[in-house]
Amino acid sequence: MTAAPSRRNRLIRRVHAAARSAGLDEDTRRDAMERATGKRSCTGMTEAELALAADAIDAAGRGAAARDRLPNEATSGKLRALWISAWHLGVARDRTDAALAAWIRGRFGVDAAAWLHGPGAVKAVEGLKAWLEREASVDWSPYAAVVGGRTREIDNPRARVLEAQWRILHGLGRVVVASPDALAAYARRHAGIGRRICHTQLAAPQADALIRHLGKRIREAKAEAGEPR
Repeated sequence: MTAAPSRRNRLIRRVHAAARSAGLDEDTRRDAMERATGKRSCTGMTEAELALAADAIDAAGRGAAARDRLPNEATSGKLRALWISAWHLGVARDRTDAALAAWIRGRFGVDAAAWLHGPGAVKAVEGLKAWLEREASVDWSPYAAVVGGRTREIDNPRARVLEAQWRILHGLGRVVVASPDALAAYARRHAGIGRRICHTQLAAPQADALIRHLGKRIREAKAEAGEPR
């Protein structure tokens, strides 16, 4: 029979759970603990100090949530979509708005109230796209399509994310063939579409559902391989 966890262990778990919920990085968590108890590590804390540390982190999280709340603007949706793509690509470890805001703040040194307006918003979007290009090899270039007898460039970021996910799964040994044709065949089966279409032709809800499905496979594969998720 497994012994019940001690109150001390429960408090330590509460400290770390509060930090994760608030989207605080390790340094920010330790700073909050130090302000509350004079100590930067749970190891040397008494139970009373651990309770104080957990309360301090909860308060820091509430302050961060207010500061990092995303305004209801078009840029918010674009940034959020890119961040969720990062989660489904196995690059971001947390899909929350707080984690997105922490990422932006860490790279641009500004908070939500500032980075969602004007040139800063464009810079944040482009910075996030460049990060996904580096970390997940996402190719954001448009597709060439013939429309009305003329060749046009068409942006399809969902299809580009799907292609990057497929390559990642291949690298993790979960996909045998890495070609776009293999992805297209898989997409048709997943969407229940009998006719021969490509993954670039999926409707947005179908593409989003497939992105979520492949994202789950990536996270599971990384967990089994012992890689950070």
